[in-house]
Amino acid sequence: MTLEFEDAFIGRAKNRHFLRDDAPATTPATDRERGTSVDDDMPRVAIVHDWLVTYAGAERVLEQIITCFPDADIFSVVDFLEDRSFLHGKRAATSFIQNLPFAKKRYRAYLPLMPLAIEQLDLSGYDLVISSSHAVAKGVLTGPDQVHVSYVHSPIRYAWDLQHQYLQQSNLTAGAKSLFARLILHYMRNWDIRTSNSVNHFIANSEFIARRIHKVYRRSSKVIFPPVDVASFEPCADKEDFYLTASRMVPYKKIDLIVKAFARMPERKLVVIGDGPEMAKIRARATPNVEIMGYQPFSVLHDRMRRAKAFVFAAEEDFGISVVEAQACGTPVIAFGKGGALETVRDVSSLQPTGMFFPTQTPEAIVDVVDAFETGVFTFTPADCRANAERFSNARFREELRAHVARIAPQFVLPPLPDEEKPLAPVKDEPQSDLRVLAVDQSGALGGAELSMLEVVKNMRGDVQTVLFDDGPFRIALEAVGVKVDVLDGKSLGDLRKDGKARPGAGMLRGVLRLLRGTLEKSRNADVIYVNTQRAMVIGAIAGLISRRPVVWHLRDIVSEEHFGRTQLAIIKWCTKLMLEHVIANSTASAAAVTALTRLREERLDVVFNGISAEPFANLESVGQHELRARFGLPQDAFLVGCFSRLARWKGQHVLLEALRECPDMHAVLVGAALFGENDYEAELRAFVLEHDLADRVHFLGFQDDIAACMKAVDIVTHTSIMPEPFGRVIIEGMLSKRPVVASRAGGVMDIVEDGENGILCSPGDAAELARVLERLKGNAPLRERLVEQGYVNATSRFGTQRYVESVEKILTDVAQRARKRG
Repeated sequence: MTLEFEDAFIGRAKNRHFLRDDAPATTPATDRERGTSVDDDMPRVAIVHDWLVTYAGAERVLEQIITCFPDADIFSVVDFLEDRSFLHGKRAATSFIQNLPFAKKRYRAYLPLMPLAIEQLDLSGYDLVISSSHAVAKGVLTGPDQVHVSYVHSPIRYAWDLQHQYLQQSNLTAGAKSLFARLILHYMRNWDIRTSNSVNHFIANSEFIARRIHKVYRRSSKVIFPPVDVASFEPCADKEDFYLTASRMVPYKKIDLIVKAFARMPERKLVVIGDGPEMAKIRARATPNVEIMGYQPFSVLHDRMRRAKAFVFAAEEDFGISVVEAQACGTPVIAFGKGGALETVRDVSSLQPTGMFFPTQTPEAIVDVVDAFETGVFTFTPADCRANAERFSNARFREELRAHVARIAPQFVLPPLPDEEKPLAPVKDEPQSDLRVLAVDQSGALGGAELSMLEVVKNMRGDVQTVLFDDGPFRIALEAVGVKVDVLDGKSLGDLRKDGKARPGAGMLRGVLRLLRGTLEKSRNADVIYVNTQRAMVIGAIAGLISRRPVVWHLRDIVSEEHFGRTQLAIIKWCTKLMLEHVIANSTASAAAVTALTRLREERLDVVFNGISAEPFANLESVGQHELRARFGLPQDAFLVGCFSRLARWKGQHVLLEALRECPDMHAVLVGAALFGENDYEAELRAFVLEHDLADRVHFLGFQDDIAACMKAVDIVTHTSIMPEPFGRVIIEGMLSKRPVVASRAGGVMDIVEDGENGILCSPGDAAELARVLERLKGNAPLRERLVEQGYVNATSRFGTQRYVESVEKILTDVAQRARKRG
């Protein structure tokens, strides 16, 4: 080491020591160095976050830090946020990882590069650096005249005390991959310790994490609990007879333990809210007393939290925001007695307890503590729970953070906190997209696939042009909402069937070439080709290959031998593997089928549930059912069971007619026409009605534009498909019409209906079972009312049009951008 280098090194080390927690803060940089006027002591602030991909606990902290320092600039390893509202319109400066392949979905795979990435962020122009870190953010490089305050959610969990758990869950306990992973984690630990020396002041999010910081870094830290939006939760004193747990379904949350425990307590009901990788595993373990609701919006979560008798929490969390949220609702907590919960829940040894702890993460321990809770020996009041939650409010966090920064860095004049009564400035509307989309569909009829596509193209912000292979009501509907439409001559494809029984002749091949030429001509001005149906996919895929435009297929079928012939399946398989950029599946059933057929990689497939607008149904709220029945010529006093679908054998209208023979006091209403050459089936239905003297109880309404009015005219909506349905749009529409729904237990229906909660499921094709269910519903008004209530919540919260359209548009935009980068 040269003498000059040694002197410089010692000088930097002295400056670094001077800024440690046990010493006063450094003097500010000179005005010339900071580029500010003498009168301006306001620091330039940089906020560094690990990665921006979602809005969870760490991001809630980030949101409040930004509120304290509204002029700060944001830095992050990657930024793939869709909802940016909590950043108040800010965008993060990112690292080179942002542009690496598959970074959006697999950013964690680049963990070995993150130390290098975070060190490349240039923060040299800032006076105050605040890092929000649970991985690498605290490792950002800062100079001796900069103050670096690190709010630590945890030292890197999977590199320290959770390493063995991480390796086990990742199946990396042995072999070459395990050795490589252990070497990477060893490197991360060394880097983590080294970079802790460049932090001037640590803030821990709990005493638990403060102990972890001291053990790992040998540094002291100030504890400032994370912010919880307590004001958004309202306490409720009237508790109902069910327990609640809510969390992302990942292994360390231990939702499976809670479900196992309640499986041993069939007399006690558990409600589970959340989604994630372990959803299928948890559903498989659920017993009838366990309701798996999946993802739910805040309104539903809030409602269940307020009404639950207790909130059950089995994870070892650093803090545990949901535990505080439950208490803000006046709901006591049953939690694993380790980690942050020990600081946020007051157990029965306190004068004003707010919950109970169980000692081990086992089903037996949970059963024991729930039994103790049920004895009523201990008293938990909503007022005590709420008062305890108030200790963790947003306002309290901002006050403590600012006070701490003012104490450790008195040279800075901090910006005033925003007026609590005044909302922050609204985020500016995003500019209209410059995305150019060519949407292609094979049909002119208004089937379910076309109605779902209509919602996308009429609400998309970019420039959308549509090509249809046939004329009809779909073209009229598109033009009515201002979408440009070109109709190509696809009549020569009319005899081409899904089952592959029709053989392509010379005329059909000429027709295919005409469609290809027309689609190819329109595609040259598009950034992406969006194909909606199977025939359109084949034509669009070839056109995209020739024009070098990426093709996205919105898959609305289950591509299996039940629905398609071998030739069609082979065409689908190779077009998908070789010519398509991306596939959007409308249900998990559709996604599973196309994955089984094509072995499509995960990054090329997304599941986006169809969105159905509630507006047509809401517009009829003030219209009496008797008026709607009069409009369609339906009997006023009859109990009407409706079936809403095109007339096709696999849609199963005959099952309803067979069930009707066992339900003499009911009428059936069939809404739909034989759209795709299925006239023989319609004739069979009408013959069955005459043969069994059902003519006065079966009402064929044919094709109807106003489905909402038709559904509100009946008493029950049925879905009778005898083969797995790709999605089941009619089920959502039935829920929006506020009618109880009975559906076939198969396919995409399973994404929509929770049996006995928001609808009733029947075995496909079982007319006797359907008849029993219909009779049960007819005689049980409270059950019908409960199904209607839960069905409407399910339809509006999970299947709204905004989320649907935004998800599809985001996928199309991402695909187009990737194509541009490839040149």
